[in-house]
Amino acid sequence: MKKIFSLSLILSSVLFAANNQFEITPQIGGSWHVNNQRMADDIDLSYGLKTAARVAPEVLVELGYDWITHAKQSIPDNKTSFNRYYLNVVKEFEVWQNVSPYILGGVGYEKVSNNLQSLDSTPFGQYGVGLRWEAFEYLHFKTELRHLMSFDGRSDVVAMLGFAIPFGSFREERAEVTMQEPKPVLILSHIHSFNVQFASDSAVVDPSYFAEIEDFAKYMEQNPDKTAIISGHTDSTESAAYNQKLSEKRAQSVKEEIVKQGIAPERLEIIGYGEEKPIASNKTKEGRQKNRRVEAEIYHVK
Repeated sequence: MKKIFSLSLILSSVLFAANNQFEITPQIGGSWHVNNQRMADDIDLSYGLKTAARVAPEVLVELGYDWITHAKQSIPDNKTSFNRYYLNVVKEFEVWQNVSPYILGGVGYEKVSNNLQSLDSTPFGQYGVGLRWEAFEYLHFKTELRHLMSFDGRSDVVAMLGFAIPFGSFREERAEVTMQEPKPVLILSHIHSFNVQFASDSAVVDPSYFAEIEDFAKYMEQNPDKTAIISGHTDSTESAAYNQKLSEKRAQSVKEEIVKQGIAPERLEIIGYGEEKPIASNKTKEGRQKNRRVEAEIYHVK
């Protein structure tokens, strides 16, 4: 008996650790002792409580307990009680809206309060059918009929009524395979240096450089397989944070002028390097002027 109880605790822990919908179902009904010479041929009141976890959209695993008190034996005025512990697998069928018939099967253990007439505690197997009515979102009514067969030869038919209280939500884990088109491989072709320079602390493109930008736009138009990264640069006059933003503005200004020439903006990406990549010394006026520039990295798609 201790082994059965320990197993029940382990199974309960597994069920409640799973990512499933759970339900608790109190029940009441009757247990009819059929083909049983050691028990009176009558129906005894039975109380039940079970908890279940949904392990698939239409499959539950449930742990249950039934209690029969003062069951009559064939000896006059002799009564006993039964404690039944069981584990079932339940398969539901979605036949009607909000109403689901189901079948069940499982094993258990029956603890008898006395052993008169060789009435011993014993394992049992059972199978049955039932019906679930989802009357409300968090209250389902259930009725079921089970045939219980003890290992010592006794046989019972158990009929129960109850209400299930579901909580949580069932989330079935699915392995989804998505077909994605391979991303194009971009290979650096060359670096184009614009002869576009900027006044100190400015991101405005002087009109004198428009011809340079038009030539670059024609190149991009004639090579539709090419894309470009427009990079902006500054000298080191201001703070690094300020220069970073200024370099991005300069790259954006040149990109806008290229787009005006009919090049799709999707083919142009901007990036700012701030003062990180000087091509001349920032200690001289001429060097700082050269560093205030915009370049383009030309890529072709493989």
